Amino acid sequence: MAKTRYLSEAEKREGRKHLYRQEMYNGIAYSWIGDTIVYLMAIYFSASNIALGYISAAAYITGVVLPFVPRIFHGKNHIKVQSTVWAFRGLVCLLYLGLFFLTGQAAVFLLLLVYTLFNLFRMVGVALHDSTVRTVSSSSNRGRVVAGMNTAYQGSSVVARVFTAVVLSIQRFAGLAGLLVLQIAGVVANLLAAREMSKIPSRTNILYKKGRNVWVIFHEAMGDSTMRRRLILRWLSLSVSVVFALTTPFLRVEVGLSNAMVVTYSVILSLAVMVASYISKQFSDRLGSRPLVIFSTLFSLLFFMIWSMISSTTKMAWIFTLGFFTNLFVSLISILTFRLVTQVMPDDETVAFNSMVNFVIAIIAFVVGIFSGFLADLAPIARSFMVIGGRAVGNGYTFVFLFAIVLTAAEVIISIRLEELGAYTSQAAAQVLFSRHGLRAVSMIEKLERTTDPAKRRFLMLSLGENFNNLATSELRQILASPFSPDKREAVRTLADRPRKALLGDLIKVAQDDDSYVQLDAIAALFYMEMGW
Repeated sequence: MAKTRYLSEAEKREGRKHLYRQEMYNGIAYSWIGDTIVYLMAIYFSASNIALGYISAAAYITGVVLPFVPRIFHGKNHIKVQSTVWAFRGLVCLLYLGLFFLTGQAAVFLLLLVYTLFNLFRMVGVALHDSTVRTVSSSSNRGRVVAGMNTAYQGSSVVARVFTAVVLSIQRFAGLAGLLVLQIAGVVANLLAAREMSKIPSRTNILYKKGRNVWVIFHEAMGDSTMRRRLILRWLSLSVSVVFALTTPFLRVEVGLSNAMVVTYSVILSLAVMVASYISKQFSDRLGSRPLVIFSTLFSLLFFMIWSMISSTTKMAWIFTLGFFTNLFVSLISILTFRLVTQVMPDDETVAFNSMVNFVIAIIAFVVGIFSGFLADLAPIARSFMVIGGRAVGNGYTFVFLFAIVLTAAEVIISIRLEELGAYTSQAAAQVLFSRHGLRAVSMIEKLERTTDPAKRRFLMLSLGENFNNLATSELRQILASPFSPDKREAVRTLADRPRKALLGDLIKVAQDDDSYVQLDAIAALFYMEMGW
């Protein structure tokens, strides 16, 4: 039988294994060749705030090349192209060695040039990466796969950044030499990531349809209200990420932390992303993305308000704590909006669609990054802009954080108007997220999915039956609706012992189903429920 471009379940499992390994190596690589180290090198050569704003946005600005990707690589296997550009992403960083021989603006120019090339290859890989994730996952487990990728990436990133902080705390490696040694190590880790990526099964080729350019796809996407809101939310979330990235130079320039402490701060941010990935993994596939995005944007709004009011003399522990919680919600929004866009991504022109999405991101990121750098240049005015109780509050980056507040407020408005089939309402989601019974229901369902022992499953089903949170009710409803669920009999018996009116109609359907192997149990359960009521 001829194979289709769609992978079998075994191939998907194999693909996810290599995908997670690739993310692990990538977490190490990006920690040493990514933005934090580049920020530190730029500050070492006294780069301007505009240059720092460009670095913050460069990861997205290079998306302007993406409209040409389908044409250039038409007919090529997308995994082969992705792994190749990923390898070049690392190799181009060897050009940083030229910084040994340059100073001043010449060094800054070389640094920005190399970082732009780095992100150019990276952006092509990222556009193809979305297609890879879609290929090795399904709609039922995509949230879990995305969260697993982020966990693998951030876990290795934390280890790499802790090592970096230790290296940069050593006097001999505290300057440019230490930063460049880390770059070389990052190139090696990046090559290992590219190698793992090349092993992911794929029979999908990059396709270019004549006349299906970025503007046509963009116009079609904007004409669909559901897709339009998801895309705008995605673009806003990445804009906020660009602005929040400027907290790294804020700590180095405004607060005056050492390179080692700035890297330690990046470790805190990585831990926040890991927590965000865990939250997404536990709740996004069950509750939907919409309610989680709403809550996350509201919390982000609060924390950016605090950022705008703190001073450069605020204790480091408080700044690190604030950075953790802000990045937790900013990252959670980014993960969830990625999931939302993936749900509506067309199967037949994924690469072209991603090229359009990232092309728009490139334009937005350029404007946001440069504008944020301009706002940072207004530091003397920003420090005295906000007055509370006759006393000036804030810092040199207050205008930058106020800009983040405006963008986050727009996220709140869009997320409230978002439509997502099957998602919980905000009120129902809050009853799960902010209640002890809701969190216990999540824990029991998670254990039920992993447990194969019949006795343990019966105990978990009994515990689930005693939990009257709406998430437990939804899980029991799904079990009753499934004709072959191994827990169906236990669910029926649980309802006989612990009746709940919300599932009465579902139980009646089972009792009326002559082909159901638990029909008699359902009839008996209805009898006991009638007697109990």
